[in-house]
Amino acid sequence: MIVIGIDPGKHTGVAVAKDGKLISLVETDFWGCIDIIRGYNKENLLCVIELPRSKSVWHNEAKNKRAIQRTGVNVGSCIREAELIIEYCKNNKINYKTQHPEGKIDADKFKQKTGWEKSTNSHKRDAGMLCFSVFTKKLS
Repeated sequence: MIVIGIDPGKHTGVAVAKDGKLISLVETDFWGCIDIIRGYNKENLLCVIELPRSKSVWHNEAKNKRAIQRTGVNVGSCIREAELIIEYCKNNKINYKTQHPEGKIDADKFKQKTGWEKSTNSHKRDAGMLCFSVFTKKLS
């Protein structure tokens, strides 16, 4: 089974896992994400798409009107991108599920949990954890 974890946004994190092991972890844009999905046989594929919760994105940094507006636009863009990826999956009969973010994970903890040795950033780690959550839930 192939699982593709997708953290949509201006910097879209995309992780690919095969049989419980991460094989690819990249940061791309929307179209790069679609190209990655297209590259796999849809019969043995599950896309896990992160949907942000409104309460998880409002934090102490958004103290002034401009910061709040910027955050709102960014969240709206992420949600719309997720909706478009879901629509692509539906139209192409690709199995998918959505998941809300479970919180950030630092590079050391990510490496410990997943065994991924190469460099990461928060977008890649979020996508990787989406993949990893599918396999760990199946095992437990």
